[in-house]
Amino acid sequence: MATDKHRDNRTDEIKQKVKARVAQEAEIINAEKHDKGSGEEQSGYFVKSGYWCRVKRTRGKGGADEHEQTIGLCNFTARIVEENIIDDGQDSQHLFRIEGKLYDKYPLQKVDIPAERFAGLTWISKWGSRACLEPGQTVRDYVRHAIQKASINTPVKTHYGHTGWREINGRWVYLHAGGAIGAGPDLPDVSVKLSKELDRYSLPPSPLSNSGQSEKAADAEKSGLEASLRFLEIGSRAVTLPLFCLVYMAPLTTLLNPMPNFSFYLFGQSGTLKTTVALLALAHFGRFSGAECLSNFDDTPGMLEKRSFTLKDTIHVIDDYHPSSNRKAAESKEGTAQRMIRGSSNRTARGRLNSDLSEKGRYEPRGMMLMTAEEQPTLESTLARVCIIEVTEGDVDRDKLSNIQAEADKLPFAMVSFIHWIQENMEEVKETFPARFRALRAKAAAEGFHKKLPEQAAFMGFTLETVVTFFCEKNVMTPEAAKSIVAEGWCIFRQLAKQQQQRIEEDDPVSLFFEVISILLIQGQARLESYPGFSGERIGASEQHIGWYDAAGIYLMPAAAWYVVQRRCISENTHFPFTKNTFFKMLKNRGIIIPGPNGETSIVVKVGKKPVRVLKIADGGIYDKCVTSVTGQ
Repeated sequence: MATDKHRDNRTDEIKQKVKARVAQEAEIINAEKHDKGSGEEQSGYFVKSGYWCRVKRTRGKGGADEHEQTIGLCNFTARIVEENIIDDGQDSQHLFRIEGKLYDKYPLQKVDIPAERFAGLTWISKWGSRACLEPGQTVRDYVRHAIQKASINTPVKTHYGHTGWREINGRWVYLHAGGAIGAGPDLPDVSVKLSKELDRYSLPPSPLSNSGQSEKAADAEKSGLEASLRFLEIGSRAVTLPLFCLVYMAPLTTLLNPMPNFSFYLFGQSGTLKTTVALLALAHFGRFSGAECLSNFDDTPGMLEKRSFTLKDTIHVIDDYHPSSNRKAAESKEGTAQRMIRGSSNRTARGRLNSDLSEKGRYEPRGMMLMTAEEQPTLESTLARVCIIEVTEGDVDRDKLSNIQAEADKLPFAMVSFIHWIQENMEEVKETFPARFRALRAKAAAEGFHKKLPEQAAFMGFTLETVVTFFCEKNVMTPEAAKSIVAEGWCIFRQLAKQQQQRIEEDDPVSLFFEVISILLIQGQARLESYPGFSGERIGASEQHIGWYDAAGIYLMPAAAWYVVQRRCISENTHFPFTKNTFFKMLKNRGIIIPGPNGETSIVVKVGKKPVRVLKIADGGIYDKCVTSVTGQ
């Protein structure tokens, strides 16, 4: 009996220990669940031994006896702490900000990822090799689900992803990296989110928003306006005044109809301070003390296109178009320059497709572009789309430049003041522009410039008239001084157009083609024979026979003439800007060659008894260049 009683006591003791152990493990599990909060208790996910886990429930044979199994998912926990929507005026990009902990103890860096990349979980690589998923085909989906279930009441914020004018709740405001100018008390939280490289486009608060510091704001505004006017004095007005127009044309860009159809091109040799002057103009829009993060010609065309779209109603500087000894690199830079200039002129961009092959919006340029370069564009049609401002040694006063650089932080206050003035006078500016633009364009066209150049003068003339009106209303310029600057500006615009016209004529591909032909004949690297029945002598001494001539004209064999010109261009590390067929059509359209009976660019003539297809050049000027000048007769 004593033995049985001892055995029963021993059994009761073991049962009590088992119950205590079960209760202890239950407390540990409940504590782990409690640490993650009620959200995860409801979600079905919990932390155990530093691992995010889930419970898998199974039943035995016959459906009896349900069993629970703990399945580890990953060695970290995570949740979405913020959802940001970036509206760039065309697309809306959704970004998730995610924070996490390794083993539910060690904080991991916050990461921002596009919403479409969230489900794939490839972004956890930003947390390094320590953050890992457990094996299994469904683990990734469970972790995704766990993160979303843990992200209760995530705040959603909308930001604007561009600069410039935007209508928000019926009010036009000007966006910049620091917020919005002219938002007023009814729009207190306008947020702008730009890339790190564009974050320097940040302006001071609007003077009217500083009602408690009105006197201080007025002083800052006046100092900024005076500093902006001193920009005109840092060098030759032929350099500073067009750039001054660029600065104040930029915030007008999308308000004008039509929008400005040209770009600015600051051209000069190394050491002429062109980039420094460009940065000083750009300093009206933010903190631009150095050239770091400026766009350049090593950037991809797609990125440059996107920046020109993002930088709405401001200046996009593309820096340092310089010669390259590598032909492929030189052609790539030239191609980029041509593409950006044409895009800014036509306000167009490449079409894009979504993944489902539906059309996506284009990133058309919405601001003004300024290129700095050591060489000028070489294509006639491109030259007509840029306002070239040439800087030579001595054009910039280094002392005055240094002085205004020291007060560059004042310049954004001038731009804020002008933007606020535009906001107050927006309807008047829009209404008066079309008629005034046509009048100025007609005035410039009367001087016989290339058809695009009068429009450049008209845009700059309207901008200058508008900005001096603003300066007069702000009492930092007298009406007499304003009138004088407008008159001086028009003289400079006329001179720029005249120089541009000369460049266009010099870079005419037709002139270039026959100039090369003439040089090759003089140097004996090509030859023209006299046409049968004509008593002229052979011109040139080369084996490269390119055609015939007589008193009526020149007969070029198309393939032979094209070959020698192309070979010459290659030897000079350049290239001819048009394809053969396009160029020959250009000759026909200009009336330089006599077309065939059905409009062909070439005709068939008999040389001896052989029919030969030739380009018949009947233009007297080209005959004089290629025949008379070579023979001296």
